[in-house]
Amino acid sequence: MFICSSSVNLSCNYLELSTDQSKGIFHYEVRFLPPVDSVHLRMKYLNDHKDKLGGTKTFDGITLYLPILLENQLTVFVSKVKDMELQIRILFKKKESLKNCIHLYNVLFDRVMKTLNYVRFERKQFDPSRPKIIPLAKLEVWPGYVTAVDEYEGGLMLCCDVSHRILCQKTVLDMLVDIYQQNVDNYQDTVKKTLVGNIVLTRYNNRTYKINEICFDQSPKSEFQARTGSTSYLEYYKQYHNINIKDINQPLLLSIKKTRSNPDFNENVQFCLIPELCYLTGLRDEIRSDNKLMREIATFTRVSPNQRQLSLNKFYDNVSKTPAAQDILNSWGLSLGKNFNKLKGRQMDTEQIYFSKTTVSAGKNAEFSKFAVSNEMLQVVNLNNWVIIHLRIDIRAATNLLDHMKQCCKSLGMKVSKPTMISLDRDRIDAYIQALRRNIAMDAQIVVCICHNSREDRYSAIKKICCSELPIPSQ
Repeated sequence: MFICSSSVNLSCNYLELSTDQSKGIFHYEVRFLPPVDSVHLRMKYLNDHKDKLGGTKTFDGITLYLPILLENQLTVFVSKVKDMELQIRILFKKKESLKNCIHLYNVLFDRVMKTLNYVRFERKQFDPSRPKIIPLAKLEVWPGYVTAVDEYEGGLMLCCDVSHRILCQKTVLDMLVDIYQQNVDNYQDTVKKTLVGNIVLTRYNNRTYKINEICFDQSPKSEFQARTGSTSYLEYYKQYHNINIKDINQPLLLSIKKTRSNPDFNENVQFCLIPELCYLTGLRDEIRSDNKLMREIATFTRVSPNQRQLSLNKFYDNVSKTPAAQDILNSWGLSLGKNFNKLKGRQMDTEQIYFSKTTVSAGKNAEFSKFAVSNEMLQVVNLNNWVIIHLRIDIRAATNLLDHMKQCCKSLGMKVSKPTMISLDRDRIDAYIQALRRNIAMDAQIVVCICHNSREDRYSAIKKICCSELPIPSQ
């Protein structure tokens, strides 16, 4: 079949990474005699000889990576520790191939992002110095990037894409006050439902924390054990951050993180955070449900190809003009190129969309939704046997859904039969599971669950039944 197309120039979001042939990634194994159990102490003792190793290294307690090859197969350093000699034996293992260095290169770019003062959210990095403000909603949109180094046909490359993060300008304390004024009786339950599981940012150190619990029995006046002894949160923030906490009766936010200082033990570290110093991040349900606000946010987050190109140029300039970032790359023999990999592509001619009784052009932007909802389908599948599960209090919503489906499907040439309607008395996960197991028949075409609100645990339980245990299309 002959397909018409025309040649077009393309540019992709991959930056070339050049490697210095005189350097590489050299793998060493480090042993201590007598043995040292603490990873922290191993790092400390090895750092005493950092200059002899060239100044640049990455070390996890056993494995050492250097960008240079040491003179001897076995290098031995001696440190004085409490009137005794400690031997540090560094044994050369091999020079790593490029494909085995990918993880290390990604770690290096995380360090580069730190030198640019970017804030990390999961795998993405955001620039707090260039926020876009949405004043009426009291929101900020932070521009940022997601990066990944990998090996391709053209060699080593950095994939760099544009990303955005939503940040609330109101503090968590402001939100607590609003919730209290609106719902005094169920204040604590509402606060937990609103905040637990969300990510907050503390601006005094630009770090992020996940809220695991709300400590209503604690306040900034509560004391905890610091390195210097027992102190209150009021005194701690005044001494170490020069911050005067205004509301001394607010509850505390508990965040639990796994420590990375000692990988041999999976210990948890607890952080108690002050609500008036925390800001919620991400899209919450009330933001998602506001169509007008989502359209305004989209004006910042939906970027055109030209805007994407400008953002990538901005990223390259930031890395190139930051001495600390260049030092990290140069010390490992890396250099970032500005070539965005120009490509030749083919642009296909516009497609024709075939309906039962007519044919329309998809157009330049492939937008044919208005035709799709008003023309009979080429091949109709009638909905004869299906199930709707809903709470008893949502019977009106279920009836309205059914009426609208019958009305909309008529123009598609599709017949919608009356479904099996299942009413639940309580909004419990096990109630949905039992209703699904009892009512999904072999000849059922689809099951629709109408839920009172959005909950991830309920959604996961329903999808597990409908996708794995009793496979059926579900909505």
